[in-house]
Amino acid sequence: MALDLAVQNLLRTNELKQINFTMAGIRVSGHGYWQLSNCFSDHPIRHRIRITVRANLVGPRAQAVYAPDIDKIHLRSLTVLNTLAGRAAVVHECTHAQLDLRAVHTPIRAEEGAAFIAEAWYYLACGQAAALGASDIPADIANIATDLRNRSSQNTGRPAALTATQINLARAVMRGFGYQNGHYQSDGIRGHRYRGR
Repeated sequence: MALDLAVQNLLRTNELKQINFTMAGIRVSGHGYWQLSNCFSDHPIRHRIRITVRANLVGPRAQAVYAPDIDKIHLRSLTVLNTLAGRAAVVHECTHAQLDLRAVHTPIRAEEGAAFIAEAWYYLACGQAAALGASDIPADIANIATDLRNRSSQNTGRPAALTATQINLARAVMRGFGYQNGHYQSDGIRGHRYRGR
């Protein structure tokens, strides 16, 4: 299966449909991942996100990276999607792509925090809490994802909002990772913007 279609299928899984939270004006949702999945194809389409295998463009500790200026996800290898950790890393990068599709300008630490929370939530949705604990995702982020997932399951359809304490904690973790102040500038996927939920 082409990598484009494999990512499209990942974005349409039940595990990703569960993700639904807000963080300081950022909304990450299963419906947003579904809309994003329409930007992946093995055929030419107008608003396409391309998948490439370019290990030299991926950081030394990462499995994937999203390049919003060119609407591409670069993977470390052809086999990234074969592992839970690799799929979780792609979920992280697709969270950035979802926010790019929404064309929202976000604080860097908040967007990175949201992407790590979505990555952790994916582990939990797959029933892999032990694998999450063994991953590089900090315990504070895993705890936030666990709380959001629990609250979301009690209010089906409504996004769970991070508390002010959780927002500050996530931002502090991102600061510890070396993320700077500033904003990511999103412009949509090849000019297309999604305004839905």
